[in-house]
Amino acid sequence: MSRMNKAVVRNSLLRWAMIGLLVMQVPTILAQAVNPGGATLDRIRASGKFTIGYYANARPYTYEDKPGSADGYAIAVCRQVVDAAQEVLHAPSLTTEFVAVDAADRFKSVADGRVDLLCGPSAPSLSAMTQVDFSIPILTGGTGVMLRKDAPVALRDLLETGQSGGRPIWRGSPMLAVLQQRNFAVIGDSLSEKLLKERRDELKVNSVVTPVPDLDTGLKALLDGRVDGFFAERNVLLDLAKKDGTGQVVVLNRTFDNEPLSLALARNDPDFRLLVDQALSRLYRTGKINAIYEQYMGKPDQSMKDWFRDTALPE
Repeated sequence: MSRMNKAVVRNSLLRWAMIGLLVMQVPTILAQAVNPGGATLDRIRASGKFTIGYYANARPYTYEDKPGSADGYAIAVCRQVVDAAQEVLHAPSLTTEFVAVDAADRFKSVADGRVDLLCGPSAPSLSAMTQVDFSIPILTGGTGVMLRKDAPVALRDLLETGQSGGRPIWRGSPMLAVLQQRNFAVIGDSLSEKLLKERRDELKVNSVVTPVPDLDTGLKALLDGRVDGFFAERNVLLDLAKKDGTGQVVVLNRTFDNEPLSLALARNDPDFRLLVDQALSRLYRTGKINAIYEQYMGKPDQSMKDWFRDTALPE
């Protein structure tokens, strides 16, 4: 074989070897593109820690009880998932790290792999599902409203019942005048904000929806008279009113929507999703959830116990 032919053969073999190497790397490249953080359980095993994302001020669901640590109903539930991960990974010394997140970056923190599980419960939505996946629900929640006790009777009546003077409100109703020129606070980037803006536009009133970064800011704006009402998850508002101490606010009985509250986790990670749902289902099915619920939310009635049993996935 001539020197030139040998060079051609060598170059051809080299080219095919490179093509083969690229083909072998395609699954890895695609997996990294879909889930740049890698499989959650692999990351937990490699780091020796389970990272929990939480909201620092969202009692009774999550709150910072001391620097570097968190507590609340959702945190207690997530600790059961950590126990399940320790068992699956055969890692009894697995540590737990807490990372505070806010409404703006909570899903990004999961997608980026900064937290393994977002234990600040969130209501699943189609837009959120472009970034993260969700567990089975850990509770149901809904948007409520907090008012000052000296709020106009007509405003309170309208928000409490959806009626004015015993008559239902519809778009174009003259009774909607009570909502004109009102200013309502809401946590920014939340489903409550989306709900409030949609309802405002549907009723064609010129109320202002003012996003606030956290609960304390919303409460202060209400107490200072800068807003007429504060919309947020109703259980959170009830706890906020309880610890406020001024006696100047009230949370209305009405719930404006009914949403499942779930834990957010990485997309395209079925093994971790299975572990989370298994841990939650066993917690519900065994009834161990009842003690956790009572500690943070109050004694569960039979309907709440039935909800846990019905929400658990069968083995």
